[in-house]
Amino acid sequence: MTKFLTIGRVLYDKGYKELVEASKIIRRDNPDVEFHWLGPIDESYPAHVPLEKVLEDQENGDIVYHDFSNDVISFLKGADCIILPSYHEGMSRTLMEALAVSRPVITSDIPGCREAVDEGVNGFLCEARNTASLVEAIKCFLKLSEEERRAMCENSRKKAESRFDVKKVISVYDAILSKLKK
Repeated sequence: MTKFLTIGRVLYDKGYKELVEASKIIRRDNPDVEFHWLGPIDESYPAHVPLEKVLEDQENGDIVYHDFSNDVISFLKGADCIILPSYHEGMSRTLMEALAVSRPVITSDIPGCREAVDEGVNGFLCEARNTASLVEAIKCFLKLSEEERRAMCENSRKKAESRFDVKKVISVYDAILSKLKK
């Protein structure tokens, strides 16, 4: 079984519709694939997905819904690949955490997401708001051998260490602050 995981508030802006549609397409030929979503429904956000819709999609087998959890690491480690088909993001903490725990990622080719992926090396990019593009990225991942998947996991961790190490981020902030003080 291959388990994909999306982490974030359950919003249409996070690519919920495209993910559910992709799940339906992928699972036709791959019934052993699961698509999990971890995160709360934020009713205060205008583009939130109603709980009734999420439960319907879960009942249909299109997603497995998990509400808020304080144990995100267990979910990350239990997934084969992290998916974030978002329409817009700041720098995605979810993707940085995925890389840190050695998980490949499939995400939108948008600022805030594309920085986490070296195409074909530690994941795949897809076009935002495009189910067909998301399906193709998922199919690319599913075609990987176990050895290729392990290499992607290792490459994700290497990217996390080289690009998103907290010490490096702090040193960049310190350099910016030093320039501003002058």
